[in-house]
Amino acid sequence: MDRIPLVTSSTTFPLRNFWNSVMVYHDRPNVVNRKLAAVAPVLLCEISLHSPRIKRLSEIFTREALLYEIRKLPNLQMITPQFIREITESYDKNASIKECDREVFERSLEGQFVSLRILLPRGDQKKCLELVIFDRTAKSATFFAVQEQSEHIAAPRFPYHIELTPSDNLRIVLDTFEDADTSSAEWLADKLFPKLLKWTEDVQDKAVTSLSLVLPNEYCTLYAELKAKYGENLVKAWPQKANTDPQKYVYEDVAIAAYLICLWRRLGAENIDFVDCGCGNGLLVYVLNEEGYRGRGFDIRGRKTWDLYEGRADLREGTITPESTFPEATWIIGNHSDELTPWIPIVALKSSPKTNFFVLPCCSYELSGRKYVRMNSAISQYEDYLDYVRNISVLCGFTTSVDKLRIPSTKRTCLVGVRGDASDVEEIQRRVSAFVGQRQNCEFVARESVEAVRNCTRLNRDLIKRIVGLVVEQLLKAECTIGKGDGQAWNRGGTLHLGELSQKIPAEDRKPLKNECGGLQTLLKNHRYIFNVKNGEVSLRPPLSLNECNKYKDKPCWFHANHPDGCLFRSETCAYKHVENL
Repeated sequence: MDRIPLVTSSTTFPLRNFWNSVMVYHDRPNVVNRKLAAVAPVLLCEISLHSPRIKRLSEIFTREALLYEIRKLPNLQMITPQFIREITESYDKNASIKECDREVFERSLEGQFVSLRILLPRGDQKKCLELVIFDRTAKSATFFAVQEQSEHIAAPRFPYHIELTPSDNLRIVLDTFEDADTSSAEWLADKLFPKLLKWTEDVQDKAVTSLSLVLPNEYCTLYAELKAKYGENLVKAWPQKANTDPQKYVYEDVAIAAYLICLWRRLGAENIDFVDCGCGNGLLVYVLNEEGYRGRGFDIRGRKTWDLYEGRADLREGTITPESTFPEATWIIGNHSDELTPWIPIVALKSSPKTNFFVLPCCSYELSGRKYVRMNSAISQYEDYLDYVRNISVLCGFTTSVDKLRIPSTKRTCLVGVRGDASDVEEIQRRVSAFVGQRQNCEFVARESVEAVRNCTRLNRDLIKRIVGLVVEQLLKAECTIGKGDGQAWNRGGTLHLGELSQKIPAEDRKPLKNECGGLQTLLKNHRYIFNVKNGEVSLRPPLSLNECNKYKDKPCWFHANHPDGCLFRSETCAYKHVENL
């Protein structure tokens, strides 16, 4: 039976680009399939069948055959080439099945290969086995995920084929019309195919694979355990709910703890003794201490969250500087360590020959403690900063690896520095000192122990009034009227982007805003009774009526005193108090 083309590209692509796209999806299916947390490779084999009865290799790897062999296994990690041989020998007893590595596959221009891997779903869903058949000769790749309870499977429950047609068009093909009439088929066409096109067009895709330094299977299992053990209780008890999102902070640090534990296990690291530089809320230190790892965290000031841990985390108030050393430490941790980030490899170098480091850069700072200025405009500020910190690590003599974490943050690329040959430590330290002397054009200044308030509430009152008035004036220029209760028109104005509004503010008034967190956006959000700020766009927020809210009646109505058309409501129906000469 002929297969069913689901979607086909209108453009053509070289063969190299096609295989690049397929392999990006093979290696990182979680990028497009949000049900997946990671993938754990199990086996890659080259396979040759000699039976003329078999037209397509995918025909013999049925769901029933795969499940029959899976049931024989104590766990999915125990798969060997014999697993494939048990399925193929009914069709071809002389089949050649040889385990191979990725390099053999990538060098081959012809032949067929079978990849078996475990799909690791997010949440509590069961793991499933996915079979991938690469046919280098036919220019196709078949993906087929199977598990016992397929209604909750984290991937399409039927085989689908990614092909390069004889005319060099990219397409996805299905086996039956029934498969094409499913939500999974819609996902293949609407979600996966656009990604494949993007990767096919960008043959130089160099994105870092996530969880590449740990075993994904082990990480997902451990993260689930730590999440269940610590997550819910800490979220409920989090004391800073008014200012921070406990869901983000708790589960992010639990994920980082799971990653570090898996990293240490894979490296065979023993007698761990860590120092977390700038430990903030202390949660990472708490989880690692609770899991049996010796270490401590330093921060320039204590946090309310420290009381949560009831003395079960070694957290200390203190200032870490570039001169700080920790001779007993085996690992220096910089988790969003801000000004200390570029110094983490140097502190690790100076601490001891056994000291390694883990750093998760966020805000970009120079060695001087000043904001980092991008040197390579061809890449993003973040990528350039990662290169800068990585170069410092290499200069310090560390074997430096880059990985991407699974955390709820846009800044999730980490650097891991493992101590290399220590025979030329003096020469390394000499080069590092020379580099620091060139880059550090002023003395490093640590941040104050009392954090400065930078939320626009301490700005000059006249400045705030000027900016608010100017923004309202700009919004009202795009006249859009609605009716008032007395029949008069009320101008609610238009919508403008924050960037456009910022350009309207005089330079001398913009300057103080640059020192505040969030700048103009924060100032306008502080006046949420006047402005609606969403997705970078600003509009006027019409005043509330007394029926909508009755808790502001003792507060003066800004619109009554400042809007050209007065308030939208009469004094007795407005949620605010109408007073004259405000």
